[in-house]
Amino acid sequence: MRLALTFKPGVTTPLEFPEANLLFLAAPLVPGPAPEETAAIEAALAAPIGAPRLEDTLHPGMRVVILVDDITRPTPTARIIPHLMGRLAQAGIEPGEVKFILAPGTHRPATADELAQKLGRDVLDRYTVLNRDYRDESKFVSLGATASGVPIELDREVLEADFVIGLGNIIPHISAGWSGGGKIVLPGVCSRRTTDMMHYIACTVQHVLEVLGTTENIPRREIEEVARRAGLSFIVNTVLDEDHRIQGVFAGDPVMAHRAGVQLAERIMVVPIPAQADILVVSANPCHFDYWQGIKPYAYAHRAVRDGGVMIFLLDGGEGLCGDAPSHEPTLRRYMLRDFEEMKMDLEQGSADDIVGMNVPMYHAMLRRRVTNFIVTNHWGADEVNVLGFEARPSAQIALDDAFRLLGSGAKVGIIPYGGETLTRVDPEGYARLRR
Repeated sequence: MRLALTFKPGVTTPLEFPEANLLFLAAPLVPGPAPEETAAIEAALAAPIGAPRLEDTLHPGMRVVILVDDITRPTPTARIIPHLMGRLAQAGIEPGEVKFILAPGTHRPATADELAQKLGRDVLDRYTVLNRDYRDESKFVSLGATASGVPIELDREVLEADFVIGLGNIIPHISAGWSGGGKIVLPGVCSRRTTDMMHYIACTVQHVLEVLGTTENIPRREIEEVARRAGLSFIVNTVLDEDHRIQGVFAGDPVMAHRAGVQLAERIMVVPIPAQADILVVSANPCHFDYWQGIKPYAYAHRAVRDGGVMIFLLDGGEGLCGDAPSHEPTLRRYMLRDFEEMKMDLEQGSADDIVGMNVPMYHAMLRRRVTNFIVTNHWGADEVNVLGFEARPSAQIALDDAFRLLGSGAKVGIIPYGGETLTRVDPEGYARLRR
């Protein structure tokens, strides 16, 4: 059979192998026709889950903060905001009483073009927009700590608001099970210390394969406690298909609306497979920019490949090793090939001070020895590949041919064409139903 796998939109690679070797092709599912976008957004705002309507809650004079994620997230904020502002106007909220705050966690601040793309020109012209930089420690206020000891240090502008709304999108997430909900607060508008400790907990108290695809996990519990302390009162979360069309909109209580959204996300993004593959070919798309984001599809894919198998990881890599969060690159270069326990000891002893940056090497260490790792990339040289401890191959076809030589001509192949937003679940009956 012949396939064309995508590195990123517009860039593909061919792959050919006997159809008898195909175990599964785990593409995102579509539960039905996409709803009409305007109707879906308006319906969600008109009947929030677990919360009253905004126009029944807000009143003139209230200071409203709207938190939005950065360009690395596909949330269609510019398409949601006009509907949201219509509800605020019904409540008598004036433009001068609204602030939009970028919530990028420890990512770099947004560029002017990214702000225009994310928010729309009308928002930039009419409203106050704060482009956060987590390195400015003067912007944070301490509220103590969570029960498990995570320090709660939040952006002052958020705490001074009378009402906080978070916009986000729900996809699988490596350290929270699923994105969306309270994640717009933590790490979105928290200090580095708060973000560090949350990431430390996420890396050490539960194995990543136990967290992926769950909502009842320890990191998510910490996130939601901090979001509550921050005053997050209302969310608007989307669930998108791989073409970024809205499949569902969920508004209301930050926990209840999020869980409802996750139910739909599971129907699209958790794909049943008959068994784990011997050889797994996975595209990092849409997390194809660098390995700071690429660790996500790499981790997700481990649910679909057996111990001792081969993973063929397709990563475009146009922004290098860590272009999305360049301040963490020295940490990746220092630690990616270290043992997990060695890294944990360095953190506990204080010899590693970039705790957020450590999460990628720690997840990497949990997983990379399960399988033989081949990487096919369009931009990396030996320097970046060696940092990961992977074996480079010039094409997906050569990588697959080498994998067959390692495991035998009868090895079963799994394909994940959209690895950045796909989880798999071993479910032979569900797979059989899907094939009918």
